[in-house]
Amino acid sequence: QALAKEITEKRAATAPMLQSQELPMNYYRPLQILQDALPRDAIIVTEGASTMDISRQVLDNYEPRSRLDAGSWGTMGVGPGFAIAAQVANPGKRVIALEGDAAFGFDGLEVEVAVRHKLPITWIVFNNNGIGGGPSTLPTDGPLPPGAFVPNARYDKIIEAFGGKGYHVETPEAFQEALTESFASGETTLINV
Repeated sequence: QALAKEITEKRAATAPMLQSQELPMNYYRPLQILQDALPRDAIIVTEGASTMDISRQVLDNYEPRSRLDAGSWGTMGVGPGFAIAAQVANPGKRVIALEGDAAFGFDGLEVEVAVRHKLPITWIVFNNNGIGGGPSTLPTDGPLPPGAFVPNARYDKIIEAFGGKGYHVETPEAFQEALTESFASGETTLINV
């Protein structure tokens, strides 16, 4: 009872963020769109500090072994292997690999394996330009700080290099459309959000 009440209260507190139309998007809005689109038996793989942690608040899983992430260890780089193994072991299920951009940087080229083996994984990269979102302003007269990545990197182009389908989205509507197309395609896809 207490846990159910706590979950209800947390969801109520995040409700405005789940429906937000602000741009750039926060984490909650695309996660709500994803939650609404996922089948009940989907396997959800997540990694990246904010991406993984916030997704635990929004994305529901209903079956045992249907959420794979770094747990409390904070490891990054495990998501692609988890997603590939989950899809091979569960060929009839929808597998989502939800990655923060920093986490994707550790092992993201494994999308090549998914494309080569025709695994219909939907990779979603939440691109916030660095670890923890990077700095709010970037220097114009020097190198980027260690926690910042090249601003607005196009991770969708990486999967296209291997023959997969990439999407670059900046609005809730574009994310919904890309997600719908990705699920219907039966192919390996990557949505750069």
